[in-house]
Amino acid sequence: MAGLKLQTKSADKILYGIKFPWDDKATLIQMLGLQAASSTTNTRASSAVKLKQGVLHTSGSRSETFVVDSYWTIGDKIHDGIKRAVVQDVAVGIWRMDFNEATLDASGNVASVPAEFGMAKPNGLPETEAVNNLLHANITYNIDGNTQDGVLNVDELDPQLLADGLKMFDFAHNTDIGGDTTSSTGTTTTKTGE
Repeated sequence: MAGLKLQTKSADKILYGIKFPWDDKATLIQMLGLQAASSTTNTRASSAVKLKQGVLHTSGSRSETFVVDSYWTIGDKIHDGIKRAVVQDVAVGIWRMDFNEATLDASGNVASVPAEFGMAKPNGLPETEAVNNLLHANITYNIDGNTQDGVLNVDELDPQLLADGLKMFDFAHNTDIGGDTTSSTGTTTTKTGE
């Protein structure tokens, strides 16, 4: 098997974005929660016709799904939006972005990213309430029709998607940390002379 090269990709660089039908047209694509495991299916239905000489198999239409395990932050508008979409039985816009193949600008920052887009109905909001764990939901998004390939420019994405989705946090200087008037115990601190 000399010379055999297998394709590998970093799963950490594949992110899912969402936009709701009630969002303003100028609203940027939001990250679909903090993401853990995710996957897609792209299967074709088949049927069997029994003939005298044997069984003939025919293929039917394709069916696609995105499955995303999302962790929610306190007051997450995406969580509330998915809950509303499930209750109202409406499709949402879903993007699967592959930052493994992102195009970079001269400064080394992401300029554009290839993506798949589909309109999908979430199958529900099955929240997992594990003991001493974060609130999360593993949701299947059933794509209406088929996904379409395209490219997203970085100015179409919420900046937090890049910071939280790809890096969790940007590098900070000493002047970026501090100035908070509350400590972790909830008490207020004041500086001397104020």
